[in-house]
Parts: sequence; C-alpha cells; structure tokens
Amino acid sequence: MNRRILAFALIAVFAVVLLGGCSDTKEETIEFTIRDYYAAYNAEDWEVCLGHIDDTNNVGERTIESMLRTTRAASGEVTVKSVTNIRIAGSTATTDVSTSCAKGSMTKEYPLVKKDGNWKISWQ
Repeated sequence: MNRRILAFALIAVFAVVLLGGCSDTKEETIEFTIRDYYAAYNAEDWEVCLGHIDDTNNVGERTIESMLRTTRAASGEVTVKSVTNIRIAGSTATTDVSTSCAKGSMTKEYPLVKKDGNWKISWQ
C-alpha cells in the first residue's frame, strides 16, 4: 500500500515539475528565438535561420538565404552579448540585441511577430 501511495506521489510531483517547467515567459521565448537564430547562423544552418524569420515583405527564402550567406562570409561568427529591453504589444514585439563579430560590436532593435504560436524575427 505504501508503495502505491509513494508511486502516485512521485507521479504527481513529476507532473507538476514537467508542467511548470514548460511555461517559459514571452520574454524568455523571444530571447531563445534570437539566440537560436544566431546559433544556426553561426553553424550556417540556413533552414533553421529561415524558420526564425517572418518574411512579411515577401522577399523570398532564396533571396534571404543568399543575403545571410553573403553577410556570414563577410562578418564571420556572431556572438550575442545580450537581448534586452523586450517590449511586447499583443502579437508584435521589439528587443534590443547586442552582438559582436570580427568587424566590431553593435546594438540593433529587432522587430518580432508572433505567428502560429512562435515568435519570428520580422525581415525588413
């Protein structure tokens, strides 16, 4: 009997931890999007990069990938130093991203949009 109670208790604790651990904030999800985008960029995994981009201007994946390849070849790897000042308004957001590469450091504001439940970087 005690084993059964212990088993149910462990299952309940596991369920609470699992459900609680899956509730990232919007800000955490946006930061993950930016960092994962740059991890893919550094690895030259263009498919993953494109998965993080919302092409609202209909530039096209081939054109965007070409631009990414050209920029990556010119700048080398990019290190994300910080993702700060995240501002969310419904299904849009902006955040300041500080990066560095062989050519120097910069901070740029990134616009994002939430599509199909995922935050995506707006291509401009």
